[in-house]
Amino acid sequence: MFWNIGVTARNETRLFVLVTVLLSAILLPSFSLHPNLPNVRLDEILLFGLFGLNMLVLLIHRFKFNPEEKEQLRKQKKPLKLVCILFSFLLFSYVISNIYGVFFKAGSYTLRDVMELVTYFKYFLIITLAISVELGEEEFSFLSKAFLTAVFLLMLFGWGQHLNLFNMNTWFSPYFNQVHWELMIVGNPARVLGTFDNPNVFGTFTVITLAILVVRYYFSNSTGKFPILIFVLIGLVLKLEYLTISRTSLFGIALAFTISSIWALIYYKREKKVIIKIVALFLLTLILFLTASSGFLNRVYEGLDFSTSTSFQGHVERWETAAGSIRDSLVFGWGTQKSTMTTMVDNEYALYTRRYGLIGLSVYLWFFLQPFVLAVRKISFRVKNSYATIFDNNSLLAAAFIVLLPSILVYNFLAGIFYNLQLMTILSVLIGLVYNLEREEY
Repeated sequence: MFWNIGVTARNETRLFVLVTVLLSAILLPSFSLHPNLPNVRLDEILLFGLFGLNMLVLLIHRFKFNPEEKEQLRKQKKPLKLVCILFSFLLFSYVISNIYGVFFKAGSYTLRDVMELVTYFKYFLIITLAISVELGEEEFSFLSKAFLTAVFLLMLFGWGQHLNLFNMNTWFSPYFNQVHWELMIVGNPARVLGTFDNPNVFGTFTVITLAILVVRYYFSNSTGKFPILIFVLIGLVLKLEYLTISRTSLFGIALAFTISSIWALIYYKREKKVIIKIVALFLLTLILFLTASSGFLNRVYEGLDFSTSTSFQGHVERWETAAGSIRDSLVFGWGTQKSTMTTMVDNEYALYTRRYGLIGLSVYLWFFLQPFVLAVRKISFRVKNSYATIFDNNSLLAAAFIVLLPSILVYNFLAGIFYNLQLMTILSVLIGLVYNLEREEY
């Protein structure tokens, strides 16, 4: 599409933009342009700025494409079609629900509600950008190294927060959500935020990272030797999650580890090497858990007792409130109505259903499940047509998303990722890379 023309015409440029967007989402907090305006992110400025420049080039050339651009569009035709249809239905459910909410439910519609469309369009730009990149060996290596470098820097920053090295928590405090910074970083027990606005969000990032790492741990070792470096990295990231004290993320990691371990055991037909990997991963997780801080363990135990867990009781109270609104407008929802209806639902399925009804909820699930189905097809095709026991780069991406999605769906039940611009930027890159597998050259 428009990523193949203008200032992003070269594949190297598109890859650089994609990596910049990813690194921005992982490492940089949002910032304020004006006190009366909502905070923005560097990746948003980059995406919308380049989109505007490319559209200007299209206008100058009267929407005519040269042969090279036409060839690029031909290769991307299938995934672009899937993505465009999906986002068309997202837009349709948005329009229908807001019309119904305003004219039949006496609702309101303000500038805040319009911003929902900006959110949709941002995800559309990220996914189509990832589709536009020709992902060969060199590109995959560059993307992997950039991601691992960001994870390494985030680990250093996270441990710096935990230990308050050089009093850095005071230095960085103006750049983060003050409520979470005060209560979590210097609280009792203290919780690490990383570069995110919430320790639970940071914990979810570690789930994404560990899903990618554990797939490589099981399926990418071509030498037959135990992948000690990946194993150590998994341990470091897992420890970082414990510092966030996020119980939802802990469950998500357990789910991702279980799925990938069972998958590897079946795929390799209970080979001794894979059994050693499974046992090693289990022992690593257990040792890190049992040696975690008392604050972490106490919070985990508190969350397991639903009768006394204030967190769980707060979740239930918000769910009950949302359920009443959903019953009153089940099919079309109430529209966005951000100025009159709370966004504090603690369940993204309930929030989305309240806004867009069952019609919108089906499109919301479609957003996550369509790339999942594509990834499953990619892996199934590979298994049927390959004698190799290790996964190629494309299969690793597909497998990572398969392992990750169940944890994301659980997280959306207790919080939500779709409306978290920082997390969804990272996830949208992975989703776009899954769609990228549908390019014609593959």
